[in-house]
Amino acid sequence: MLRQRPGAVFLQGLFFAESLILAETGHSIGAIQISGTTAVTQLPFFIAATDYTLIGEEMYAASAYLSKDPLALGTIKGEDIAKMVLVVLILIGTLMETLGIHWLSNFFALF
Repeated sequence: MLRQRPGAVFLQGLFFAESLILAETGHSIGAIQISGTTAVTQLPFFIAATDYTLIGEEMYAASAYLSKDPLALGTIKGEDIAKMVLVVLILIGTLMETLGIHWLSNFFALF
């Protein structure tokens, strides 16, 4: 990076201790940096040292969006729908427990 002095640096994938070193080097040459990783141990370093960070699932969503692959886009949409359903169930369960209706918690206690 120091020799080539690129205008933009993309740091994507699995990183270990080198994440901060690479991000600092990119910052020192004044490059715009876009980083992304699914490793939660490296996220704080990327968030602090790069301009833009793809966090966790955003890596897969960005890949699906850029590739326009119907299967990948469908997978992302399916995951989002499942998350919305789970959030609604959690809210309904919370409301039911607050109102004293315990049949949902009794159902899950069986497992």
